[in-house]
Amino acid sequence: MDSQANSDSRLSFPFSKGIFFRLILLIIASLLTVCAPSEQSNLGVKDFEGISLEGENIRISDIAADRIALNVYGPNCLPCIKEIPVLNYLNAELKKTPHIKLYMIVDPDIFFDNPEALSTEQKMKEAAVLMKEEVKKFGIQLPVLIMKPPFKVDRTEGLVTGTPETLLFKTKPLILYYNFIGPISEESDPNKIPKNMKVIFFKKMAGQS
Repeated sequence: MDSQANSDSRLSFPFSKGIFFRLILLIIASLLTVCAPSEQSNLGVKDFEGISLEGENIRISDIAADRIALNVYGPNCLPCIKEIPVLNYLNAELKKTPHIKLYMIVDPDIFFDNPEALSTEQKMKEAAVLMKEEVKKFGIQLPVLIMKPPFKVDRTEGLVTGTPETLLFKTKPLILYYNFIGPISEESDPNKIPKNMKVIFFKKMAGQS
């Protein structure tokens, strides 16, 4: 009886082993499919472009950098204003690392109570004037882009649901890989900003060693 049982086990083992290895191969293939780097830009970011306050048209996917950080700013946004000292510090720091670019970006719609009543051209033009006032008033030092559609800050849907928010992208292709919801830090003491753990974390995530 025991001998027969052992014999049956030996006969069934190769079959079980074959199923096991086929399952392992299937799981590995599935994981490789999920984890494989995308060859396409995601979330519509390949279409993001804006106009600088100097009037230059800049397409995000054309920026010559390995990594791009986009800080989304809004007027009358207290956390956005409190974040400016940290952003100015990061702007100066990241300039030391040419492969990383930092921009402040703005959805022109948020400047107006009824943006649908204005054409895109009107909104872009007036938002640029208003943003220049913000730059002067709060001492913003990083480059600013007024964004064209389809970029939009939308509380109910879309990539960016509020301000401030900072998006980190890898390029070639342009891929969003990290999102900072809210201010990176509201530290205002210039002596403490470089030691702030949130600031250090951001620099690491942005690719500055």
